[in-house]
Amino acid sequence: MSRTLISPLIKSTFHCGRHKSVQPRLLSTFEKVCSYSRTFLQVYSPLLIHKEGTQEWSKLIKSGKVWEDYFRPFEWHFQAEYTDFLKAIDGLKASSRISSVDILKRLTVSFAQHSCAIEGNTLELAETQKVWNTLKKNFSLNDFLKNIDTPLPAPSSLSNKPENEVIEVRNHLLATYFLYNTFYELDHEIDLDGIKTVHRIMLKDTSLERIEFGEDFQRAGEFRKTEVEARGSIYTVYPLPLEVPALMERFIQFRDESQNSGLHPLIIASRILSTFLHVHPFADGNGRVGRLIMALYLIRNGLPPVVFQDIPREEYTSTLFLAQAEKDSIPLYALVVQNIFNILMRYQA
Repeated sequence: MSRTLISPLIKSTFHCGRHKSVQPRLLSTFEKVCSYSRTFLQVYSPLLIHKEGTQEWSKLIKSGKVWEDYFRPFEWHFQAEYTDFLKAIDGLKASSRISSVDILKRLTVSFAQHSCAIEGNTLELAETQKVWNTLKKNFSLNDFLKNIDTPLPAPSSLSNKPENEVIEVRNHLLATYFLYNTFYELDHEIDLDGIKTVHRIMLKDTSLERIEFGEDFQRAGEFRKTEVEARGSIYTVYPLPLEVPALMERFIQFRDESQNSGLHPLIIASRILSTFLHVHPFADGNGRVGRLIMALYLIRNGLPPVVFQDIPREEYTSTLFLAQAEKDSIPLYALVVQNIFNILMRYQA
């Protein structure tokens, strides 16, 4: 096993054993580190049977099967608890006075604002609407669709709010516009290249568009080259960078095979989101990209996008961690089903 894999385990175990008599607050921190390290070791213990650098070791880690076999993210969970609620949603969808596509257009601003807000952005709905109105008035969206490298309007020309937050909202609005006009309107399924392009748009002009580490760079639109940890869960382990390409291929396969699963689109969409975020293919921006992929799937199936409105980030992330690490998707299903039910109720004839 490589030094980058084993060293956190050695370091964490060392600290956990050495600091047993420290203050309880610090001990709690070390206990969390140790618990995460134990989970990490359990996930990647199959690598220990091969010598690092051998053909068998390389083949195994690049296959993504080590992480996949432990968490089994591409398997389905039971949905019977929500059968009646899902039938009610289908009834609301049938009686809605406008289509899901029109709902998406009406919710574009709300969707972007809440998707950014759940990541800590403080721009309010009215300010986000102002950014979108200015973009539509002063920027050629058609030129942008033809070339996403078209220079974007400066944040100061869109709002007097904090520059980084305006950029984040601007990019989300443009990514939503790009996704709809490129994949829904042209009836194309989003593939890996499309996902990478959406990620590039999300991170344009941000500090994370190009990150230098060592002699290499992490660029927006590229699968991550570094290990990342889940904040808030000691049982959720994201796959190693070498596993990500194979797991993203499996993600696309999982989405495509889901069409014939017989499951309700809301259940499938929920799992698309939680599975994408569990693979965590990028160094940053996974949540915003994942929610857009989920939105595209929903409107293809005649449903509006999920707007995670007025939901504390802790509640949102805890439902994802439960679905990912503990294979309990019920809280996530409940969150999504209730959200869609509320949206459809607004648009009844």
